[in-house]
Amino acid sequence: MKTSTAGTLLLAACLLTACGNDAKDKAQEQNEARIDKQATAMSDDAKKEAKQVAGYMVDLFSMGLTEYELSKIALQKATNPEVRSYAQQAMNAHQQSEKSLRDAARQLNVTLPAGLSDDGEDRVSELQNTKAGTAFDIQYLKEMGTVNNKTIDLAKDLRDDAPTDQVRDIAKKILADDNTHKDRAKQLKNVLE
Repeated sequence: MKTSTAGTLLLAACLLTACGNDAKDKAQEQNEARIDKQATAMSDDAKKEAKQVAGYMVDLFSMGLTEYELSKIALQKATNPEVRSYAQQAMNAHQQSEKSLRDAARQLNVTLPAGLSDDGEDRVSELQNTKAGTAFDIQYLKEMGTVNNKTIDLAKDLRDDAPTDQVRDIAKKILADDNTHKDRAKQLKNVLE
């Protein structure tokens, strides 16, 4: 599943970004279409695996964008200095993981979302409309906990099904970072409540 899967993944990712309104859905559709077009080069099982890995990469990238945007808002609106520091750390970690995912996706010919998913936009909008103060800080930490839980599950799946060592290492790094973020968000939230 190394070379042909990688090509298939990238093709599928590109195709997904062309269809639908949601950036994540578009990327998924492009990836799946690209993989399906490689009918003669790949077995059905290889196609299924390629689509699954492309899906994990798309979803992880989308969740990372959401965490980054939530943290960007928190950096501006959080009143607790520790929450602002946490937001900055989360932004830095997600910039690095997004770059790593983008590089791996390029090598595997996987299209990643160009922007936030509809769910991500809803989360960001809701947080943006929350008035600054302790309630905002708690809401941000709650959102980060929810998104981190989803990201952790996706990173585990990608780690387990990764087509290359590079992708597996990226998934492990995201898993470690998001476990740390989740634990820190929980600690801060407990202090504020």
